[in-house]
Amino acid sequence: MDGSVLTSLENGRLELMNYRIQQFHPARLLTSICFLILAGPASALDGKALFLSCAACHGTRGEGNTKIGAPNLAGMAPWYVTRQLANFAVGKRGADNGDRYGNQMREAVKVLTSDDQRNAVADHVAKLTPQPARSAVKISAADMANGRSQFNAICSSCHGSGGRGNPTLGAPSLIGLDTAYAERQLVAFRDGSRGKHPDDKWGAQMRVGASMLPNAKSIRDVAAYLTTLK
Repeated sequence: MDGSVLTSLENGRLELMNYRIQQFHPARLLTSICFLILAGPASALDGKALFLSCAACHGTRGEGNTKIGAPNLAGMAPWYVTRQLANFAVGKRGADNGDRYGNQMREAVKVLTSDDQRNAVADHVAKLTPQPARSAVKISAADMANGRSQFNAICSSCHGSGGRGNPTLGAPSLIGLDTAYAERQLVAFRDGSRGKHPDDKWGAQMRVGASMLPNAKSIRDVAAYLTTLK
């Protein structure tokens, strides 16, 4: 499509938005704008446009926001993002009443109404420049060594010694995960608020792995160690 046609379509979109702003009651304005973002000329398969609904929490660069529990997504493998979006959509993840953040995500993903839209968002996320991991805690050298030891003994068999993941085993890269998010997910796998759905094969694997970490301290140490992976 040439530039003149795109310009014409964009102008038409803006005119429609202005008209709706003038006509709609303020209480319905946000819904109208969200509809225009998702249904604009870029089409439903424009991952960048669709990601705008995610950016409110995860940031436009996919960097996440530790203050609201939103993890860093930038550069994440598309197959993994697609799987998690689908899991949230069908209730394999985020359905447990104790999973507050998962419950929020189940509501958020409702704007993505098809596999094609979820795939488009996943492809966009994969193209974002990876952002560094952030740690909200400082631990001793001994605790970091414990985290490394536990990771190598339990996690590396699927995720690799460098934490880069293994698609064949359904194991995502762990590089870039912030400490609080990683710890929260390990706890969720251990207590069953994540991974217990009968159709969540990969989650069931993670429940086994997380259960092998001996205690809460080891979970914290592993989560902290993950931030050192590059």
